[in-house]
Amino acid sequence: MLPRYLYLISSAFALIYLARLDHYGVYVAISLIWIVSAFYKPLTLPAIWSVVIFMLIFALIRISNIGINGFSNSYYFFILLGEILIILIGIRLTR
Repeated sequence: MLPRYLYLISSAFALIYLARLDHYGVYVAISLIWIVSAFYKPLTLPAIWSVVIFMLIFALIRISNIGINGFSNSYYFFILLGEILIILIGIRLTR
């Protein structure tokens, strides 16, 4: 169970870091839901799936951006690898 909690909390803090780009507080709200879900067992599994779906959407957007514009720099490639890693870890934790 500890890996699930760590996964949700670390994903929430990563999203809070990205929230500096968010002017409406949506990322912060989602992060708070993930943190609460880490400690409330009935919501843990749905929260992990929401992280997976959230990162999958980001990865698909990044892949389409790379496909349209090409590799602008290596930063986007490493972010894409990180998103794919988060997706794979989340899928592994749902088993």
